[in-house]
Amino acid sequence: MIVNTNLSALNSQRILFENTKAASTAMERLATGSKINKAQDDVAGSAIADRMTSQVRGLNMALKNAEDARSMLSVAETMYLDQTDIVQRVRELAVQAANDSNSAKDREYMQSEVTALVAEMDRIAGQTMFNGESIAGWRNFQLGTDAGQSIGTHITTLSGHSGTTYGTATQDYAAGSTNLEIKGISTSGPFAFGDILMAGLYNPDTYFVQGVSAAQMHDDGTFTQTISLSAGLAQSITAGDEIVSSIGTIDFSITDDPNTLDNEQFMLGGRGSLYRIDLSTNAAGALQGIDSALETLASVRVAVGAVQNRLDHTISNLMGLAEQTTAARSRIEEADFATESAVLAKTQVLQQTATAMLAQANAKPQLVLELIK
Repeated sequence: MIVNTNLSALNSQRILFENTKAASTAMERLATGSKINKAQDDVAGSAIADRMTSQVRGLNMALKNAEDARSMLSVAETMYLDQTDIVQRVRELAVQAANDSNSAKDREYMQSEVTALVAEMDRIAGQTMFNGESIAGWRNFQLGTDAGQSIGTHITTLSGHSGTTYGTATQDYAAGSTNLEIKGISTSGPFAFGDILMAGLYNPDTYFVQGVSAAQMHDDGTFTQTISLSAGLAQSITAGDEIVSSIGTIDFSITDDPNTLDNEQFMLGGRGSLYRIDLSTNAAGALQGIDSALETLASVRVAVGAVQNRLDHTISNLMGLAEQTTAARSRIEEADFATESAVLAKTQVLQQTATAMLAQANAKPQLVLELIK
């Protein structure tokens, strides 16, 4: 029997320390609900959980982005619906004016209504906004957690000036370029000498077409064509991003000198423009241009609708990804209350027994006194 070193007490102290530590860990997990409260609890699991947290938060924000994008496209859809109603009313007036039961004065009244309707169409195109900004132009919607996980689409705004001949640049063109290859995205066209174009989506500039090549017509009615401008581009444009639309035409039949241009030769609006409708003198002839405008509105509305459908699937996919990633993260870092409760109950019992054994071990050296009595 020895007195200076109480091995039983040391052993009981070590076991009591381990049980106390295990009980503290169990209580901490039950209090916080997390299995990983500090990196040392699970070094690898902590790193994985942090990465998954970034992914989950990114997915949730991408989900919000998708819903905001759908709202923006819904605004564009509403704009197209209102403009379509306007053009439908203009067509009704054209059909009515084409009937010879109307007097010249009647046709003037109808033309007045058409002028007001076209002005309203312009106002809608210019003042339709989302989040304080015009919806027109190329839009890139971030729909993922990483760079490049996005959807791009162009929201076209059509006004009474807009002609039915329009397209996109097939490649990037630097400022100063005069020759452009255009991929037509309309079935009306191709461009012709005398057209006036608006090139560029942002702060677009106007150019006069002074040369055109023979257009390559496609099976779907669109075309590819090279045109030359009267002046170099004021700003660079990007392939596929920039719309080049016809907004007016020079009528060279008004003068015998094609090199002389005056205000009388300028016809506002490109071919198919609503500004060219004249119910007073050519009501029947206006129908073809109106039908082209309706077809143009239908095409841009269909493009927006297709992206809306795509966003619906994107939202569903993002919700599924966020749910499954959250579940995986939960398995890594969240505490199992049933397990931790059992651990706490066990360690509390062991703490009590270890404390009792420590007391017994501390009393054991006193037996030595019996030897020296």
